[in-house]
Amino acid sequence: MFPFLESIRLENRQLSFMQRHQVRFVTTQQDNWGKVHYNDLSSLIIRHPGFPKDDQKYKCRVVYSPEEISISFITYTPRFITRLQVVTDEQIHYRYKSADRSRLDALTTGLPADTEILIFQNELLTDSSFSNLALFDGKDWWTPKVPLLQGIHRGYLLDKRVIREKDITQADLKKFKQIRLINAMMDWNHTWELPVTAIKF
Repeated sequence: MFPFLESIRLENRQLSFMQRHQVRFVTTQQDNWGKVHYNDLSSLIIRHPGFPKDDQKYKCRVVYSPEEISISFITYTPRFITRLQVVTDEQIHYRYKSADRSRLDALTTGLPADTEILIFQNELLTDSSFSNLALFDGKDWWTPKVPLLQGIHRGYLLDKRVIREKDITQADLKKFKQIRLINAMMDWNHTWELPVTAIKF
C-alpha cells in the first residue's frame, strides 16, 4: 500500500486549516489501518527540527504509512496555468489523499506546462489533477457534487456557503463564465481563475 499524504499551507509561521487536516489525517488512518498510529498532526509539524523560522510561504508535506512518517517543508511557488484540457477517466479513485499520483500524472503526460486537466467521470466533472474546482455562472459559485477528493479548502468554502454543490456535465461548462482551481495552498481570492473559454474539449 502506498503511503498517504497531507499538504498543508505554512505562511508567516502559521499552519492553515489545521483542524480540517487533523480530521482527515486521523480518519484516513482509522479507515485504512483500523487504528491511529499518529495523532496530533500540528505538534508533529511544529516540533520538527526543519520547521521554518521565516515568514515565507511553504508547502508542508506530510507522508505517512504505518511504519513511518516523513515531514518536509518546500518553498511554495504556484503554477502558471492558462489552459484547461478536458479528459475522461472512469477508473481513477482518489478518496484518500495518497502519495501515489501515478494515474493522475499519466493523465497530464505530454501536456504543456501551462495546461491543466479537468477530469470527467461518469459524464460528470470531478476535479483537476491537483485541485477541486469551482465555476461561476454570473451569480453563484458551484463545485462538482462528487469530486475525486473531498478537499480541505473545498469543505471550508462549502461550510461558509461561498460555493454550492451541483452535478456539472461537459455541456454545462459553456453556461459558466469563470472557473477556479481551489486547494489548501491558496486563499479563495488568490487562487487560479480562468475564463471558461480557456477550456479545450
